[in-house]
Amino acid sequence: MRAGKRLMVTAVVSLGAGLAASAAWAQSPCAACGPQVAIKDIPKALGEAGTAMGLVRSQQLLIGQINIYEMLGKGTMVDLEAPSLGQPMEVSRYVVNVQQQQWASRVDFEGPQTPRTIRVVKGDRAWNESWSEEKTKLGKFNKLKTAPADAVAKLRQQMVWLEPHAFFTQVAFAAGKKCLGEVPKACTTANSVSEEGGKTVLSVEINGRTYKGTLDAKKRIGSVETTLSLPSGEKKIVASYTGWRTGAADTTNAKDVSAEGDAALDKFHNGVYWPEKIVYEIDGAKVLDITVSGGWGNPYTVYPDPDLIAKTQ
Repeated sequence: MRAGKRLMVTAVVSLGAGLAASAAWAQSPCAACGPQVAIKDIPKALGEAGTAMGLVRSQQLLIGQINIYEMLGKGTMVDLEAPSLGQPMEVSRYVVNVQQQQWASRVDFEGPQTPRTIRVVKGDRAWNESWSEEKTKLGKFNKLKTAPADAVAKLRQQMVWLEPHAFFTQVAFAAGKKCLGEVPKACTTANSVSEEGGKTVLSVEINGRTYKGTLDAKKRIGSVETTLSLPSGEKKIVASYTGWRTGAADTTNAKDVSAEGDAALDKFHNGVYWPEKIVYEIDGAKVLDITVSGGWGNPYTVYPDPDLIAKTQ
């Protein structure tokens, strides 16, 4: 959501989210961050990838303290929720926010011919959000409304784990025999780390669906693929991520978090690497082509349910 329109929602940010963000910046252990996994308990390749992506935190070398990911960019997209896949439409503003412990995401986009659209999913529940100006109240204010979208909840939930940081964290937790959620608990989830054609390949089962990712030459997520349940039928999707960097220029130094300014992708400068290019393909055709201009690790974000939003209006 835009900063000017976030006030109503972000006013109810939980203390846990705030502590998670503070702990991530301080690089210190964070008991309030929810479940975490130590790299000593997972395959070496995963520890190296987590380090290369800037997701390993604290002296205990833990993965999980960076829990919320948000990227901003622009480009083109195809509406995957439409009855059939149409032509790409221009989006001048495309924002994706993922809260991995709540299994939630908010995708916010608009373009020259596309009105602002906000699509949300949390667990098995989905809804659309919209903002309207309340002119009957003194001083006016922005009012947040919701509309049910449960018919596409399954699709939106599947899309959550195409986000590269969240996908990687799912693999790391599965390898460490832990569940990725708000409540710490042990569990067993199918996963693997293997070598195919000279590349490291990661695999994990999420809600009965297999996600497969490949690391690039710098040990960061290069691609993630799975099969989606689209309105038009089951389709394989391949998500590619290139140009990973934190600062104003590409670097192989995972500790370089000093670069600032408009060209830096890591807007919080807390060491998380972000891809500067996102491309989704289905049947060889691009359905998402986004140039990223900024990334935020642990931004203040909440996912209030529609009934809670209704009570606050």
